[in-house]
Amino acid sequence: MAKTPRARDLEIRPLTPARADDVKTITASTWGSQCWDLWWRFTKPVTTVTAPKDKREGQRRAILAKLARRRHTPVLVAYDGGEPVGFVSLGPRSDYERFRAQKTTQPVDDVPAWVIPCMTVRKAYRGQRIALALLRAAVEYAGAHGAPAIEGYPRAGEKRFDDGSVSMGTPALFRRAGFRTIRGVQPGMPGYYAPRVTMRASCVPTKTR
Repeated sequence: MAKTPRARDLEIRPLTPARADDVKTITASTWGSQCWDLWWRFTKPVTTVTAPKDKREGQRRAILAKLARRRHTPVLVAYDGGEPVGFVSLGPRSDYERFRAQKTTQPVDDVPAWVIPCMTVRKAYRGQRIALALLRAAVEYAGAHGAPAIEGYPRAGEKRFDDGSVSMGTPALFRRAGFRTIRGVQPGMPGYYAPRVTMRASCVPTKTR
């Protein structure tokens, strides 16, 4: 789908049902093998809690593969020489039950913007601008599928956080990808909520803006 000039062999492609395991490969280096990038989509468990681990993974794989058969992909995957190295998840807000329930990710206005709930790059491939390429590809992909804009909700602050804290990206990364802040940290949030800003990029081609 897209390439970056800094990594000649880097390609970013929509996830296909046959490549669902690539998401697990990427998340295994960050959050463990049980993460299939489904947490934001559902407010209830998506697998049988008492089932054996391999059965639960099979259930998650099947859900992700089914999502990948839709008109718009649930995930864009970055490949370096054919090896899956990072991903960004994206889609209409209506796709994400938990996202709609969170107080820090509520809409700012009536623009039907797509959202970016999660992104990550495998540890061995960080520092190569892969996350930046993924964000730029997300803007392009959302626009190609009719989205007027796309939003991210990075954690506020510029200091280094652990992987779990920056799974939604950082403000600096979104700025480099052309996003602008449209809402700052909301006051009065419970202490257990991570402070987040809302950043948006237009998906309308420059020549038609």
